[in-house]
Amino acid sequence: MVNLLIDAKVECTDGPCGKSTHVIVSPVGYKVTHFAVQDKSLPDNSTRLVPAGNVASVAEQEIRLICTKADVARMPPFLVSKFIQESGPGMAYASGQANRSQYVVDDTAYDEVQERNIPEGLWAVYSGMHVEASDGHVGKVDGLVVDPNRGEVTYLLMWEGHLWGKREVTIPVSAAYFCDADTVYLKLDTAAVEALPVGPVKGYPSGQRIV
Repeated sequence: MVNLLIDAKVECTDGPCGKSTHVIVSPVGYKVTHFAVQDKSLPDNSTRLVPAGNVASVAEQEIRLICTKADVARMPPFLVSKFIQESGPGMAYASGQANRSQYVVDDTAYDEVQERNIPEGLWAVYSGMHVEASDGHVGKVDGLVVDPNRGEVTYLLMWEGHLWGKREVTIPVSAAYFCDADTVYLKLDTAAVEALPVGPVKGYPSGQRIV
């Protein structure tokens, strides 16, 4: 097993290529399908959706890819911008929307909203997203444990508690039934979460961490 934390530095075959920001997971079999890779030197959009098949290896705090930076630049963006109309044509200044919106074109006010470009039905997991038990909030995602032979997530790593009393809890990924933009939802209640193991999962090298 590999303890896969998010925000790892990413190396292409021809040099550094930023960092990972999200791990994209299929809820069917919990297979890792993509990584979101952010590199501010990339043109137009700094974050790309990199298929898991392009990963050569995962080591401590690093993901190595089998492709070049130019290959990554040609991959689809992970974040795409959409412009939401705030007022009708000829109304932005009269309504006052012009003073509050990001863009005004032809007296029409628009706000820019960024959406994640991932295949429908997949989960985008990132460090710090909320974890909700069936009866309330229990912590925040710290990372994932992945079977490197099958490319499947086996556990969620979660920080529970406050800074002065935090503990890392290992949650079987089968306990997660849904994931939205910022929250993973569990089938378990808080009492069941409290009974889960604390610390590294037996059987994977705890030194292989991606932060």
